[in-house]
Amino acid sequence: MATLELRLDRTTFLGAVYKTQGVVDRKSTSNVLAHVLVESLPDGTARLVSTDYDVTIMAEIPAEVIVPGSACINGKSLFDVVKNLDETPLHLRALPNDWSELSAGRAYFKLAGVTPADFPEMKIPEDAKWLRIPKSALRDLFEKTAFSMSSDETRMNLNGVFFKVTAGSADGLAKLTMVSTDGHRLSKVELEAEVAGIGKKDQYSAIIHKKGVTEVKRLFESDADALEVGFAQGVILFRAGKTATGGTVFSVRQIEDNYPDYSRVIPQSSPVKVVVPRERLARAIRKNAILTSNKTYIIKLELTPGKLAVTASNPDYGEGRDELDVDYRGEGMVVGFNYNYLLDVLGVVKGESVVFEMTDEFSPTVLTSPSEPGAVFVVMPMRV
Repeated sequence: MATLELRLDRTTFLGAVYKTQGVVDRKSTSNVLAHVLVESLPDGTARLVSTDYDVTIMAEIPAEVIVPGSACINGKSLFDVVKNLDETPLHLRALPNDWSELSAGRAYFKLAGVTPADFPEMKIPEDAKWLRIPKSALRDLFEKTAFSMSSDETRMNLNGVFFKVTAGSADGLAKLTMVSTDGHRLSKVELEAEVAGIGKKDQYSAIIHKKGVTEVKRLFESDADALEVGFAQGVILFRAGKTATGGTVFSVRQIEDNYPDYSRVIPQSSPVKVVVPRERLARAIRKNAILTSNKTYIIKLELTPGKLAVTASNPDYGEGRDELDVDYRGEGMVVGFNYNYLLDVLGVVKGESVVFEMTDEFSPTVLTSPSEPGAVFVVMPMRV
């Protein structure tokens, strides 16, 4: 029989529930994974835990512990109720039938639950090697690579991002590398940042499961300047240190496989290099995307001396064309692309211009930005 009674700040509790419900596995055949474990801790705080075995989140928040114990509450119901409550504080109490009672002001709810003892035991590995990495650096890595992860379950080593940390050019610096690919495009970002805990000969790497990539982004909303990243056997951990509103740890299952040699996919040199205004190109692509087939999503880039034309043609809808002035004096070339792939890259690059490096209409095209030298994107062309 569960025993627990807490008094909680509504805003703080909602923030923790928001993080945990993203991990709750609503489709699992194991009913307990659809629930969030709420438990009191000896230091007078409360911890919320949810998992789908690929990703586990543990969020600690301040709480007034009236009766210590634990309760296991349906994650969706808990989130939906708390986000619609106006009053604070909240009063949470476990009931004898494994349900829980949640009240605020004159509002009162009973929420379904299961026996807390059935919830999987989750622990932070004691032998994890922790590094403290600036949040801005991690955000940049994830934002520029998350969109090109593979969804093909038969190629598990591509179902996530490859993350590598090695010693940098000076003491206290580390080189951070993150790569993703789905076989049609590739994103690679390298940058150097101040990292606490890195040694001169240290090297750490992991393939972070794609669901973990999605959920870890929630940590970027915290007010911490840096996140702690822990490497352990089989998992990689992300921790936002304790603040006035508590602390959060994500444990993400590593994909136990070798990541392909991505350096072989990136052309080392290309005869054609064209600098294109980023926003202007994105607008031209979006205009013509209206007329593309919803099966192929093909637009064409037609390169001629002094001009780059973005065109689309569909016998059911019509034809479109938009021209940009560019500094190009070579021979004409027409290359087809999935327009979504180009827009994804243009959406994460922050500079005013992008550089297209091409060999011909069949070879991989490299996109870079002069203002972000560590970011490289490769997009495979489509036959037109």
